[in-house]
Order: sequence, then C-alpha cells, then structure tokens
Amino acid sequence: MSDAAPAPLRTLIVDDEPLSRARTRRLLEEVGGATVVGEAGSVAEAATIAHTTAPDLVLLDIQMPGEEGFALVPRLAPGTAVVFVTAFDHYAVRAFEAEAVDYLLKPFRAERLADALGRVRRDLARPEELSQKLAQLLASVAPAAPTGHEAALDRLTVRIGAKQIILRAEEILWFGAEEKLVFAATAKDRHYVNFTLDQLERRLDVARFLRVHRSAIVNLDFAASLHAGFAGTATLVLRDDARTEVPVARARARTLRERLGLG
Repeated sequence: MSDAAPAPLRTLIVDDEPLSRARTRRLLEEVGGATVVGEAGSVAEAATIAHTTAPDLVLLDIQMPGEEGFALVPRLAPGTAVVFVTAFDHYAVRAFEAEAVDYLLKPFRAERLADALGRVRRDLARPEELSQKLAQLLASVAPAAPTGHEAALDRLTVRIGAKQIILRAEEILWFGAEEKLVFAATAKDRHYVNFTLDQLERRLDVARFLRVHRSAIVNLDFAASLHAGFAGTATLVLRDDARTEVPVARARARTLRERLGLG
C-alpha cells in the first residue's frame, strides 16, 4: 500500500508585482502540492496575512517599495519556511547567508519551483533544524547595532546578460535612482545594483562617498567642479568623458563644499 500524499504546503506569496504573483500562483498549481492561503504586495500586508493564516511557506520577494522582504522575517511564526524570490541575483549571497530554505531567481521555471518545494518539505520534516534555521535567519536580518564597526562595502556584484561581474567601489563614479531601481555608474556604463540608496549610504566608505541628494551618492574622487544653482542647490560635475552632472540638494550643498575643501 502506497503512502498517503503529503498535505499541501500552505503558501503565502509576497511580491509587489501583481503579474509576478499571478505567475507564481500558476506555477504552484502546475507543480502541485501547495495551497495558496494568501497574497500580499508589501511587508506590512504580508505580516497581517501571515498572522491570520499561519502559512507553512512564504515565497518572499526581496526588493519591494517600502520595506525589503527581509523585514518580514522577524514577524513570521516559528517553524515557517522562507524561500526568497527575486529578479536580482546579487541577493543570493545574502539570502543563503540568511539561512533561507531556498532562493529562486526570476523568471524561474516550474521544475526549479518543484525543487524548492521539495527542500521545504524536507526542512518541515525536521522541525528542530527548521527552527534553528529561522533563528539564524532572524539574527542575520536583524538591524545592526550602531557600533560604527560594520565593514565598508568595497565590492558589488552586478549582472551583464548571463555573466556576473564584480565592480570595485572605487571605480564607481556615482549611484543614482531611477524609479524603484538603483544604478552604479562607472566611466563606461551603468549597472543596476540590489541596494537602496539608504543602504549604500550606510555601507559605503564615508571617506570616499557622500550622499548629495535623495537620489544620488557621489564618489568624491571623481568630483571635477561644483556650480551654484537655484535657492542654495548646486550641480556637481564629475571627472568623466561625459562630464556628468549630479544634482546637489540645498541641505547637502554645504557639507559637499566642506568635503571638497571649498569652505
């Protein structure tokens, strides 16, 4: 007599893109073995749904408006399996360091999702190990204490087609924001990175980088000239072939002038 089929995994889908949530739901139906108990487009919404539905598994997008997906982890009940889902492979290292059950890179196929569900089932069958994994995940995503001793971010991994390359922070002219995406501009190209500007401001070497606008962080090594603008604002011209111009907010112009030795 064959063993009874395992109970479906009660699954919560968290993704700010409705089309992405719909695709994930469709793939879950194709793979089988999972029941969607809810969908959420933000961490706050997901936390409420998770509290009322107690899912076995959360398929969790990382980069979303407002809070990152990592912020949901402390709000999940013990014994909840987490599989991170994102379009940005830079998060892979952090996801696995965070002891996630698995990590899915969009656009993933049904076979890859089925493999992840298999990992979840194996972990759920070992509740002590899953609890330990969740505890490690909680520790890894907890806000760091303001000790000032966090290592500076000196390298970033970016993707060009199917290839990953490593950029040294010192070769990046500036970081900017376009809608929800943040890019690193080098002398030759722009590369999207998987940090917010707030995260970069905290992690970059303060001796080299300065936040000059809510949408810009500059590498002062590439500063060429500073031009006064309207009502206390300014424009920083960078030392590249394009003579890139970066806006400087009024509230940050004085600090920039001081850092450039302009008084």
